[in-house]
Amino acid sequence: MENLEKIFEETYNTKPTLKYISPARINLIGEHIDYNGGMVLPAAISRYITALVSKRDDDLLCFKSTAFEKVEKRHLSDLKFNPKYDWANYGFGIFYMLIKEGYRIEKGLNILITSNIPLGSGLSSSASFLNLIGFIANDVYEFGFDMKTIASRSVEVENKYCGLKCGIMDEAAIALGEKDKCLLLNCDNFTYKLVNLNLGKYKFVVLQTNKPRKLTESKYNERVDECQKSLKLLKEVYKDIHNLCDLRSDKLDEIKEILNDDILFKRVRHCITENERVYAFKDALEKGNITKIATLLDLSHKSLKEDYEVTGLHLDTIVEAAKASKAIASRMTGAGFGGCAIALVDEDKFDKFKEKTAKLYFEKTNIIPDIYMVDIVSGPKKIEE
Repeated sequence: MENLEKIFEETYNTKPTLKYISPARINLIGEHIDYNGGMVLPAAISRYITALVSKRDDDLLCFKSTAFEKVEKRHLSDLKFNPKYDWANYGFGIFYMLIKEGYRIEKGLNILITSNIPLGSGLSSSASFLNLIGFIANDVYEFGFDMKTIASRSVEVENKYCGLKCGIMDEAAIALGEKDKCLLLNCDNFTYKLVNLNLGKYKFVVLQTNKPRKLTESKYNERVDECQKSLKLLKEVYKDIHNLCDLRSDKLDEIKEILNDDILFKRVRHCITENERVYAFKDALEKGNITKIATLLDLSHKSLKEDYEVTGLHLDTIVEAAKASKAIASRMTGAGFGGCAIALVDEDKFDKFKEKTAKLYFEKTNIIPDIYMVDIVSGPKKIEE
């Protein structure tokens, strides 16, 4: 912390007066169904973006990250999207949208951020950053937003300002997260409830493949298109559905005949069964049924591998390595094609698990993974010191 304060002083020639943190997130189950009107079960985890802040006397808004040399500075009156500002656009976008909507912001801020959330890992560093800046703006300028509003505004910035199509899941999981609870979130209408994590001696472990995700965007868009095409065909028969996840698995035989396309059928089967797994997982959590929880996690990965085809060599290898190293369950999390998996591991056996999983993964891929146990934590907050 002293080092961060020193960087802040050297950058801005003043001391920081405020400190904030915002966590990363994992999705426990419910993958690739957020854009199909499904239910998801994400949770905020103990990896953070930290921000030191001071108020300015002029209208400059300044961002500095310890990951980059340059300080990004802009006047509050000139915050339209510009690709040259790269990562800082997420921060500028929050202020741009607030000012555009008529919120009064006359004086700028000095902001220094640092992060231990790996970039491009599927742990939602961008959503964490957006929520963090939204939380800071709300606190400093006293707008009185609740956390659900901050999440909604973060998504709006990502969609309309940064031009990235995404749903509400990542922002909601981070903004609304609570310690030792996951979020049962309806991605169609943004309703949610918190569910206690009854995991006993088991904890979630993040398995980072460290494989660059070059195909994610194109394959992601391809899957979205396949789902939209399927929905259009199915709505001709099932007139009252709005999303694929409105359908249930007892209709799968009918659906296969209607689609008459093996690829589209597999995509739809994943969406329907994954949505049902979320409900089953929630029930198993409430009953503390670890065996059922483990089974559902494994079935989720199998479906993502065989029906949705978004896993790939590296994710499949690290999941298999985790299972061979005594994880009771493991599955990919996030968009796929690299990024991260999660595993459910006996906390007392973590060190041996980590060593063996890393060894098995390296033998097949020649890549050293990052493996770490995480706590389930609360959302963005101000640190009082």
